Amino acid sequence: MRIKIILATALIIACFAAPLFAAETYVFGVHPYKNPAELANIFKPLISLLEAETGAKVSFRSAKDYEAFNQAILKGEIDIFFMGPSIYAELSSLHPDKVRLVATALSKGKPTFKGVIVAKKDGPINSLADLKGKKMAFGDRDSTLSCYIPAAMLMDAGVFDSMKYDFTGKHENVANSVLQGGHDAGGLKPDVAEKFMGQGLKVIAESAPVYEHVIGVGPKIDGATMKKIQAALINGKDPKVYTSIQKDYTGFAVTKPSDYASLFGIIKKVDAKMAK
Repeated sequence: MRIKIILATALIIACFAAPLFAAETYVFGVHPYKNPAELANIFKPLISLLEAETGAKVSFRSAKDYEAFNQAILKGEIDIFFMGPSIYAELSSLHPDKVRLVATALSKGKPTFKGVIVAKKDGPINSLADLKGKKMAFGDRDSTLSCYIPAAMLMDAGVFDSMKYDFTGKHENVANSVLQGGHDAGGLKPDVAEKFMGQGLKVIAESAPVYEHVIGVGPKIDGATMKKIQAALINGKDPKVYTSIQKDYTGFAVTKPSDYASLFGIIKKVDAKMAK
């Protein structure tokens, strides 16, 4: 009888104690620059690192579009995130309490990269001036390198107001539309442009350097956990964590929110002329 009482008491204690020792859970989110299944696979090494360093269970989440991704962050539905520079520049400027910068990706050893505008290799478009009155392909409306940066380049060149343009979604859609003659030019990130140069595209202009994609955290992540994540990213030994995201990524670096201030200026400039 005594043994039964002891066992019953132990079971009750275990039931009440279990929640106290339950592992923390976080949601890791990525802006939808590829389909969700592909993104989940790409970010597996990074999620494994986050779980190892925080001791938490980390699940993956993307979104149907950029705006849905932004709203999920602002609502606290995503705790740790990988996002494009323009998304970070805008959200951190407007909601600094909900978006904190942890680290910036290094592309070939640098925390910056450049956007490019491409045209058909055998076509008559060789400069931004040649695009006056032509048709431009942008990617997603909220994309840094397939919308904001190329649009600002066209505005600075004085040809944007004369052009027609469409949003085609993913970077690959931009490249294919230019190749197939649907558009005279398109805005791309360098790695996609490089892939399509052998298929008939050429770069006609490149932007000034822009700070790279970021890893950030929301309010649920406390300061100590944020520092653990940052240290793991900066000092990580497994190259798959970053090369799985992009082949020319070489790690992560500590940067400042102010490094993205000029990009926020570009966002406001483009938004003033381009409807969402």
